[in-house]
Amino acid sequence: MKDIARALKTSAATVGRRIAPLEERLGARLFDRAQTGYTLTESGEAIRLKAEEIEEAVLSVEREAFGHDLRATGKVRVANAEDIGAFVIAPRLSEFRRPYPGIVLELVSSWDVVNLTRREADIAVPTVRPTHGDFIVRQAGVWNCAVYVSRDYAAKRNLKPGLNDFRDIDVITWAEENTFRGGDWFDEHARGAPVVFAANSRHIQYAACKASLGAAILPCVAADHDPDLVQLLPPERVRSINLWLVAHNDLVRTARVRAVLDFIADIVLRRTQSGR
Repeated sequence: MKDIARALKTSAATVGRRIAPLEERLGARLFDRAQTGYTLTESGEAIRLKAEEIEEAVLSVEREAFGHDLRATGKVRVANAEDIGAFVIAPRLSEFRRPYPGIVLELVSSWDVVNLTRREADIAVPTVRPTHGDFIVRQAGVWNCAVYVSRDYAAKRNLKPGLNDFRDIDVITWAEENTFRGGDWFDEHARGAPVVFAANSRHIQYAACKASLGAAILPCVAADHDPDLVQLLPPERVRSINLWLVAHNDLVRTARVRAVLDFIADIVLRRTQSGR
């Protein structure tokens, strides 16, 4: 119920109050109530499937209409991890703005998988290739992350690149974890090392690392060019993940979506391969 309320941007109590009148109007019990939560009845499941069919039909009409728009104007919503948006896409937006002044690019930072079919975004830059759906999919490069410390921290502890023993290194990690961000690497390779700081933002971790608080796993596209940081281990030993560029086939015909797709494909490939 909490997940449903979050998706509807309301409270669980409000969702609960709306279910009973809906069941009364339909003349069917849609949910079995239990202390552990709500589960769909057979009738509820049948209605859910029909509702999803209707939703897909409406979205298909919307995508079809959107896809025939040949004007390079309007808003394009791109879902991407914060790191990619901040370190790769945003620094190059002026390059895109010059030839396409009529397109408003909207970057949505999210670690979660977005539903392109439901138009939660027009384009996504995930780290997992979609296995189903009517999508155009391109590999957009490789996202490299390595272990860094500040030069001051390295000098005080006499740390050199190629370090193998992390047991006595202060660790900066994530308050929340997923594979893309790399915090699980410390769990495996630095068991027993003291965790001195945790944050759910790469920018905050970056700042803490530069302030000589300890070692952090940071994106090479940014940290390799920072004179205040030293790379202790390369991405080959830490984290290298494929990036994908995904858009719904219905939308690729749209001039503004195609323009953004080509732009992101170019800069992500350039930045992740050369670091420039």
